[in-house]
Amino acid sequence: MNRPTSNISDMLPRRAEINDVSVPYRSGATYIVVMGTFLTAVLCAFAVVTSEPFVVPSIGPTIFIIVGFPLSEQAHPRNILYSTAIAIVAGIVGLSIFGLINVPPDLADLTWVRAGALTVAVAIAVTGIIVFRSLHAPSVATAMIIAAGLLNGPFDWLSVFIGVLVVTIIGVAVNRACGKPQALWWRPQPSSE
Repeated sequence: MNRPTSNISDMLPRRAEINDVSVPYRSGATYIVVMGTFLTAVLCAFAVVTSEPFVVPSIGPTIFIIVGFPLSEQAHPRNILYSTAIAIVAGIVGLSIFGLINVPPDLADLTWVRAGALTVAVAIAVTGIIVFRSLHAPSVATAMIIAAGLLNGPFDWLSVFIGVLVVTIIGVAVNRACGKPQALWWRPQPSSE
């Protein structure tokens, strides 16, 4: 008899098979809190020392996925980095198409032009993520952050990628050092078609 699930966590597999060895699919709560806090603190320190905007809202879910679900397709470094690069380009294209490069954000009084830039950025980001099979949902938020005009130009856009790169490298290294079965780059997923 199937028991009803109470939340999404109950629907996720508890264990995964890797090379015929059963391993936990997700990390424990204490590990997630401690390592998530550690990665956030490292990135924040890096941002304060360099005065660069490495800390953007979309990196929070990235940290959570890396430490909480290291076997997830979304935690593969390839997917994180490819989808972030795709999202940054998508945000820039959205801004460019609507002539919003260097225009201050106007989210409190959203205009049709900004709404168009946001919509185009999301459409391009999602399409790119699908085409390149690089699933990492938080990167779509990066496209929106850029299309919203919340970052001030090329150096800030590059800083977002560097922040994600730093979190990915440190997160994967820490996961593997702690015995978590984290992909070093990518484990291709079977096609759903």
